[in-house]
Amino acid sequence: MQTSLIACMAAVVASPFARADEIGHEELIARLGAAAPTGAGVRVVQCEASEQAGALKVLPDGALAAFAGKTFNQAVSGMTVSWHGTEVARSFYGIGTSIAPGITQVHVYDANGFLQSNYLQLGGGFALPPSVPPGPSSLDRARVFNHSWIGAIAQGVFDSEALRRADFAMHRDNTLFVVGENNGAGSTMQPLLACGYNSIAVGRTDGQHSAGNTPASVDGAGRMKPELVAPGQFTSFSTPVVSAAAALLYQAAATAPYSQNVNRARGVAIKAALLAGATHGPTWTNNAPASGAGRGITARPLDPVFGCGTVNIDRAHRIITADEVQSLATADDAALEPPAPRVALWDVEVLQSSAAIQQFHYRLDLPAAGDVSIVATWTRNLATNAFSSATAPVIANVTLRLQRIEGESVLPLTGDAGVGRFESGNVVSSSAVDNVEHLFVRGLAPGSYVVSVVREATASSALSFLAVAGIVDLRAVPGDLNGDGVVNGDDLGIMLGAWGPGTGPADLNLDGNVDGNDLGILLGSWT
Repeated sequence: MQTSLIACMAAVVASPFARADEIGHEELIARLGAAAPTGAGVRVVQCEASEQAGALKVLPDGALAAFAGKTFNQAVSGMTVSWHGTEVARSFYGIGTSIAPGITQVHVYDANGFLQSNYLQLGGGFALPPSVPPGPSSLDRARVFNHSWIGAIAQGVFDSEALRRADFAMHRDNTLFVVGENNGAGSTMQPLLACGYNSIAVGRTDGQHSAGNTPASVDGAGRMKPELVAPGQFTSFSTPVVSAAAALLYQAAATAPYSQNVNRARGVAIKAALLAGATHGPTWTNNAPASGAGRGITARPLDPVFGCGTVNIDRAHRIITADEVQSLATADDAALEPPAPRVALWDVEVLQSSAAIQQFHYRLDLPAAGDVSIVATWTRNLATNAFSSATAPVIANVTLRLQRIEGESVLPLTGDAGVGRFESGNVVSSSAVDNVEHLFVRGLAPGSYVVSVVREATASSALSFLAVAGIVDLRAVPGDLNGDGVVNGDDLGIMLGAWGPGTGPADLNLDGNVDGNDLGILLGSWT
């Protein structure tokens, strides 16, 4: 078979380094200091389209100082140094040029070999599944696969098979493929590998990338891509920024005490945390109606250009290191639960292959107004005999919904019921084709809510993993000195401890003294 592959770039430019303040890395360092993850101990794959036809010109330049201490493991012998591979590597794990300089073990593949005999085994039939991730043992295998290339196979039937095999491998191995979109706003979306289900497709924060619907030539036509954007002059360089963030989350998931919960290290959980934790810019929208009976409802869960938004490693890390939330059987059960104020949540569940409805519900209590981002995403799990089937495998259909709790009742937020309770955004996400549902609610009022995930009554091909993740940004409350969204005795204690001359958080009126004037402001905001 003939594969047409090119790097996700258009011209030779200086290697870009994503500014740490754009992707939340400065906040992560400020919060964790020396304990912040660096990608240490995480094996990764870098897959490159060769810069020279008929050659294997794909290797990063290991002689550079940015790659000191890195080991480049060649999938096949004979690889030579590539400018593109070098620049991708700088953004992925370069020392001084990446947020994941702790990565030391890199497995390098050329894209053609990766698709065929070196990994996915494309065209090998159901008896030959994809290879296992590279690494010395089952406990030390590659987790993040960066694909800064685009392409298509001349015989289009093989595009769907390649994507099915990639989804199979990610579900089986708990890995995550991070793949680049084509460059150029309005450019044609290439099927490989941006049109997968279990992967993350990446664009650029400036919007100069292919975006929109997956094409009719692949399974699940009409799904929204990309899921994330990141800074970079080309998608070749924005994609490894997301890969680096994923490596940091895998490291966190493998570090005690977080490693006690194996669900953290599932690829679907890492993906959910990255998507839910993304930063939504001021123009971000999934175009939910702002008035009428359809207010807050959308069947198109993502922004048509920016997906879930810009990757934010601090927010994603806060999600994945929170305690896993136990789902409840019904929304009414959630209404009867004790209040559970939290700013981050995640859970992993199993979606059955039967046609029965499944429901998962979570209580969320907001002590102050806030912006809320919640994602539900689930894997496509395929049997090997589906690799080259003429019939596309069926995947589960899921609806994500936010409702309010009043007393012991659960009430909708859609239509006029949500007016005055949230400023804008969507409280229902119900795509019939995507395997990502997303709620982004601006200005959600203080109160108690239920997050509901409903697997609709449609049979899927096999058991799948569902991950739900969310994060709440509470808006500033005067007098909230410890940042928990409420003003109470804890804040009063902080103020009394700072009483007297001096500036700081307790000096609410900024007059250089913590005194009765500041106490009056605090008591006036008492919650």
